[in-house]
Amino acid sequence: MQLRHRSLGSSLLVFILCWLFLMCGQPAFAADSDDLIFVPRQAQSVLKLNQPPSSDPLHFLAERFWTSQLAHWGWSWSEINDWVGEGVIVAQFPCPEACSSPRQLWILPLKRPEAATAFLETYWQGHPFAVQVYQNILLQVGKDLVTARLGDRLLLASDVETMTASLGAAVTADGNLASLTFYQVARPQFGPEPTALYYLNLQSLSPEGRQLAPTYDRLLLAVKAKNNELHLQTLLHRTSDATLASDPFDLESLRFQEPIPTVVVAGSHLPEGYSQLTAALADYRFGKTPQGDDIASQLLRDLTADIPVDLTSQIFPLASDRFCLALWYPADQHWQWSWQTTDTPETATLLHQLDDLARANGYEVNRLVLDKEPVTAWVKLMLDPQTRAGLVSDVAAAYGQRGDRLILASSLSVFSQSQSKKVSGLPESLLRQQQGIHGLVYARWPQLFAPLSQRWPLLQYLNGLTAGWLEHLQSITLVNYGVRDRLQHLELILSSKKA
Repeated sequence: MQLRHRSLGSSLLVFILCWLFLMCGQPAFAADSDDLIFVPRQAQSVLKLNQPPSSDPLHFLAERFWTSQLAHWGWSWSEINDWVGEGVIVAQFPCPEACSSPRQLWILPLKRPEAATAFLETYWQGHPFAVQVYQNILLQVGKDLVTARLGDRLLLASDVETMTASLGAAVTADGNLASLTFYQVARPQFGPEPTALYYLNLQSLSPEGRQLAPTYDRLLLAVKAKNNELHLQTLLHRTSDATLASDPFDLESLRFQEPIPTVVVAGSHLPEGYSQLTAALADYRFGKTPQGDDIASQLLRDLTADIPVDLTSQIFPLASDRFCLALWYPADQHWQWSWQTTDTPETATLLHQLDDLARANGYEVNRLVLDKEPVTAWVKLMLDPQTRAGLVSDVAAAYGQRGDRLILASSLSVFSQSQSKKVSGLPESLLRQQQGIHGLVYARWPQLFAPLSQRWPLLQYLNGLTAGWLEHLQSITLVNYGVRDRLQHLELILSSKKA
């Protein structure tokens, strides 16, 4: 009996020693931990797919991306899809010098580890490699691929330095992306696991790239697919506190008489925002027409074809506070518009300048009464374009003041909409949410895609890249939730046809 106890005790001691050796032989990582602990902070960009992308265009783009990257190693997605689980991570790192292919790190969760092992054994039998050991972890080092197995994870790297940096980051408290303060603060704001997460270190971009967002240094994007809507929520970290503050506005103010506007732009501080946007796009081809004109300036000129109003100097100053611009693009392809903004002490002077401009272009400035409210209209008598006989009134614009609001419109009929029963064209998900909104852009895409794509070649390129998905969207909504603790919160909602 005593001998049996000794045998059991010896066996237990051997088991404990073996267990300790196995546990101490390589770093222990919790199975449910955020795998971004394996991504060093110097990563330029990181994509994490928590779920297989099933909705267009995510599925199309993912397949195209996987195919090109895996083919570089002689792999195909169909070969590994059977044993790769959810939560794939792909990180890209900047090259110290020019490099022929990007430095990458792939983290593949394994749902069938034995199948992954068999695949790797077959792969390395046909490719020369060397074995290295780092932190008691075996590395298979090939010409342009390094692999390492950590429990139910498979790590792939383009070079040894990237692999060892990844393994080192996982055991360093402040060396990985998951421990970055920006990530720890931003990630919980996206709620439960989104379809995909994308991180971008804006500081690692080229000087030209940083011009697009000169006041930000990091970005975190969450992608969520909801029924027929694709939501892209973005948090940008500011390098300094916001200089201009604004209050959220009520979405009830964004209701219009049918037909619903083609485009709605609402927010505050328009002069500053527009100047920053044009400055950032000045050196980029995608911000210009094929003729070399700025896209934004060309679109603004389309809105003021009747009277040569300089919107940036004569209208935008009216929007130093709250504003709302609604645009209609009817079948006759002649833009109609309505502009509302808070009345300011400078309003009277600017309106007087606009009246003088209207007179200089052959319009009479008439004071009218519409719905018992005083209205000013710029009117010109002209031949009836249909019959070429008789005269008709051509109204270039109309404006009036109601309380503390100034309303300008392209016609009296559009102006009178402000008193009519209104509806909202915004996505239902946006109307239901309770978060304060500081700015918004809404576009009914079928009416807008054709005229925009003629002026903006980038849209045609993106439409081809997404296999025509972009062209068939129903609406696009960009929401600005403001800045809090130096985090700028934006959301892009892409609505497609309901199934």
